[in-house]
Amino acid sequence: MQNHSAQAPLKDPPAGLHGGAARRDLLAAVPLALVVMGTMTPATIVIPVIRSFVSSGWAGADWVFHGFMAFNLLGACVAGPLLAMRAERVSQRRLFAAGLAGLDAAMIGLVALKPPLAVMLTLRAVQGAASVGAVSLLMGAARGGVKSSAGTGLLGSAVVLALLVGIPLGAILGKVDPALPLVVGAVMGGLSGLAALWVFPKETDAQASRLTLAEVWSTQALRLPTLVVGLERFSVGLFTVTLQLFAFHVLQVSDGRVGQWFSVFLMSFAVATVPFTRLGDKLSPTTVISVGALWYAGMFFGLGWAPVELMPLLLALGGVGSAAIYGPCLSLASKAVPPESRASAMGVMNAAGTFGMFAGNVTAGLVSAALLSAGVDRAQASIAVFVIAGASQLISVAWTRSHGAAEVTVARSAASGPADVP
Repeated sequence: MQNHSAQAPLKDPPAGLHGGAARRDLLAAVPLALVVMGTMTPATIVIPVIRSFVSSGWAGADWVFHGFMAFNLLGACVAGPLLAMRAERVSQRRLFAAGLAGLDAAMIGLVALKPPLAVMLTLRAVQGAASVGAVSLLMGAARGGVKSSAGTGLLGSAVVLALLVGIPLGAILGKVDPALPLVVGAVMGGLSGLAALWVFPKETDAQASRLTLAEVWSTQALRLPTLVVGLERFSVGLFTVTLQLFAFHVLQVSDGRVGQWFSVFLMSFAVATVPFTRLGDKLSPTTVISVGALWYAGMFFGLGWAPVELMPLLLALGGVGSAAIYGPCLSLASKAVPPESRASAMGVMNAAGTFGMFAGNVTAGLVSAALLSAGVDRAQASIAVFVIAGASQLISVAWTRSHGAAEVTVARSAASGPADVP
């Protein structure tokens, strides 16, 4: 049996295209990036209306707000990568990507009907699995025509742009009816599933993956991006709902204004992802990731004390730090396995990120509930959650500095060597 965990076979040209070749490669990634963005929309458009939508259908304790997100994330991290891997094993990536995008859209459309709580949570779990499976396949499909770090970074930006488009759109539609963003998201997701049938590179389906999930998971070069992205999304899970509740109850800020804050955060994230992906290839990716995580931690430590007027600036700076983490990690993950198994690697990294968001969301709910029950006021309970988020990024810095360099060296030396070593 071949040892895939100690190498990162990479038959694609190195991610160092220049001039016209790099521009052509970037343009080749645009159609796929647009479909990735559309496929992500059903998951993102609900973010600004979580409080109002859940309140209108399942009024109750704070755990319902967190549960709405947590079940979606749980389904994504458990079943999402398995669906992507199944598609690669049977060499049906295009049909699976389109079908999963359609399933994702259907589930969010059914949630909009406000079924009983248990049914709603089940639908959210299925939606999460379909969403991560579809996005992982679409991002893995880049091997058919996208070779440069800029093209890879553009696909990463598309994930963020889905948030950037979905959040303000959800906030606008939510003023009419809290359920309307879900209906619109379902339509956009369904159309993206159809578009995937046309833009998915046909050559990507030519070869089935030979790696099992265990072999992908144990790939040494995949450990750094998996862990770091997991911690980055853990911090996002901690603060997404917490910031909404903190702003509404403590700062007396409207949901619409909070949506604008998130848009600023995501805009800086999306714009900075491509250059930081390229910077990580040109310099040491561990250095870029470490500085980004340290910068990102500063945002979380400042959330509880920053004046309302400075919140947009603080979140914009935090988005830059997040991009400095995600961009190099995306590039490292794309090189960690053979090209025909790239969707599986993306699935593992996306699952780690999704599990991080799930764990962060659950942690935020438990910490807030415990502190509020103990008599701590809402402001201090929220600050405690923000501090945990910042601390998670300091852990990321420590891990990257102590372990990351060796893992990146393994990936680079394997990428320059033979594709298969007995």
